[in-house]
Amino acid sequence: MATLTSVLLIDRHQLLIDSLSQWLLMNAPEIRVLAGTSSWSHDGIPQGDAAAKADVAVVGELHGSEAANLAGIVSSLRESGMQVVLLADQQPVMVINSALDAGALAVVPKSADPGHTAAAIRAAASGRRYLHPEITGMLESTASTRVGLSVRERRLVELYLGPMPRSIREVADLLAISEQTVKSHLYRVRQRYAAAGFNVGNIISFQEQLRKDGWLG
Repeated sequence: MATLTSVLLIDRHQLLIDSLSQWLLMNAPEIRVLAGTSSWSHDGIPQGDAAAKADVAVVGELHGSEAANLAGIVSSLRESGMQVVLLADQQPVMVINSALDAGALAVVPKSADPGHTAAAIRAAASGRRYLHPEITGMLESTASTRVGLSVRERRLVELYLGPMPRSIREVADLLAISEQTVKSHLYRVRQRYAAAGFNVGNIISFQEQLRKDGWLG
């Protein structure tokens, strides 16, 4: 007899929750959807005891503020005892890598056949990674140039060189650190690029390489 796996579905669209729940009920009876919700609160579990007992959380499209902090959502779900499957909805490589770094075990395109989602749920429930071929190809295509950044470094370069660039002082104020600490972080990131063979000595080349590697939108 197959082991029963309980699931919490998180997506801003009720249609996705309903359709995936129905597909799993009809095609993967060993996977039981305990609850569905449009959001996840760091301060509490929105679906009460049912969600607390879930083995796996399947995370689809989130609302604005939550979508911008996907890694934080993944970390919170992991801290609640759930493995995480991400349904990627055109997220950039940076976001997917951040989710994986935060503890997500499986990533499947939202448009993929539900059978892949079921396979991802089974893998995650047993502690195994599952990456859809499209996701694997996308990650591999950037692996040769991607320089790893810490969570703090990602936030820092996003503030400094992102869609709304800020000065060193403004970045320091927003992160509640000193200007010298900001400069030190930026210097270390540049040094890692230099060690990987990339010249990012000026701001334009630095920004372009960060964008190419998926660290900037």
